Amino acid sequence: MTDVTRVLDAAVDIIVNDGYDAVTMKSISEKSGYPVSEIETVYDSSGDVLVSMLNREFQRIYSSIVDNIERDPRGGLLSRVYLYILTALYERPLARTLFIIDRSALNAIMRNNSSFRYVPQIGVRGELIEALQEAGMVRRDIDAFRLSAVISSFTAGLALTAPHDDLDAIVRGLSDLLARGVDEHVDNTEPGKQVFYQWATSLTQPRAEADADSEVD
Repeated sequence: MTDVTRVLDAAVDIIVNDGYDAVTMKSISEKSGYPVSEIETVYDSSGDVLVSMLNREFQRIYSSIVDNIERDPRGGLLSRVYLYILTALYERPLARTLFIIDRSALNAIMRNNSSFRYVPQIGVRGELIEALQEAGMVRRDIDAFRLSAVISSFTAGLALTAPHDDLDAIVRGLSDLLARGVDEHVDNTEPGKQVFYQWATSLTQPRAEADADSEVD
């Protein structure tokens, strides 16, 4: 019986070390040790393997961020959400490759119909900031979408100048800037945590379900 984890781990190894174009059923077969015919009993193509790989990675990113936010008494604040999103992306080799180094590979995988609908938009979006404002976690005088653009610029600059010897200090410094400039001074950040959980859960909604929900709305 084919071990799906082994197949997906093989795809991760190939895309991180050799690039998106190197991922084929043959290369996955060689890396995983399974014959192509056996892999094809689970996946129709290398594209399907990559979609499954991406979905698994996103779930792991989400779990990592949620775990950190849940443990942090200040976890519902925007500065902390930003810190944990960046940490999750930079600490995971596949996430760093797809979300920061090679977005074209991510977009190619996303074109598959069974992929997650909103994965390329992971980050601090204007909609998330607005929701955090409604929850009392972000100052009301802040323009959510302008702030989102500024945060995106920070993150893009960090990616363009990577690798960094002092990455942890840089990421925490950016988080501190947000804490001083936009976080509200509140004792209870649980409402912000709930906003993040709802937003992040929406990112994992399959394309067909999301389309159906939009029709209902």
